Amino acid sequence: MKTRRHSPSAKSPSPLSKKSSSSPSSPRAKKPSSPSPPTLTVSLVSIEVRHNGWPGEGVKATDMSLVLQLEDPAAAAGNAALASAHLPFAASSGQTVPAQDLPPDLNGVPFFGGPVKLPSHVNLHARLFVERTNAVGPILGAALNTVIGEFVGRIPLLAAPVREVLHIQIGKVIATELARATAIVPVETSFKGTHPVTLALVAPRTIPGLYAPPGSPEGYKKGVVATEGDLVALLHLTLTLTLRG
Repeated sequence: MKTRRHSPSAKSPSPLSKKSSSSPSSPRAKKPSSPSPPTLTVSLVSIEVRHNGWPGEGVKATDMSLVLQLEDPAAAAGNAALASAHLPFAASSGQTVPAQDLPPDLNGVPFFGGPVKLPSHVNLHARLFVERTNAVGPILGAALNTVIGEFVGRIPLLAAPVREVLHIQIGKVIATELARATAIVPVETSFKGTHPVTLALVAPRTIPGLYAPPGSPEGYKKGVVATEGDLVALLHLTLTLTLRG
């Protein structure tokens, strides 16, 4: 009986490839990214010093400090401060100090190191201080227990009652508040973009002080560091608001 020979060229059937039981994967739907929060950038243009806290007669440059703070008025007590900035400078009464005349790392361009994220509308507080140890003599009636410690990024600027004068310690220097101002920054479309803003810094109360006239043998004389209600300085800023992206 003859047997049939398979042709050498005949190919054995190839095994069937396994079909995947799962259907072709569809591209995953991307989760919508949450919009970025509004931000505010605050930059110094200049500060016009009308009165620098020198309690004597004549014109004398004094060491001063400008402190700015952004506050969330809706936040719980103790968590209201969003950002704080400290800018030291020297000025005489009647002098305007532009940002470009200050050191690049201490010129307030911008304050707070850049844009600050905002939860909603915020309050911008500005406080102008005179440094007591370098500029003027002892300030009469300044209780040492009002010194709140070294400046560490966030300081309580909301003194209560409003006429209370604030004393702070920055490093080894005790500074006394000369003037203050507060502005409400709305987070809304009408305020989007960059805007020039001027804050009028006004003395919260009269502050007596002592000074030593140059070359005077009489020693210290009484003077006035600040007079309640006086316009002490005009602070010129630019505010740039970006809304949710």
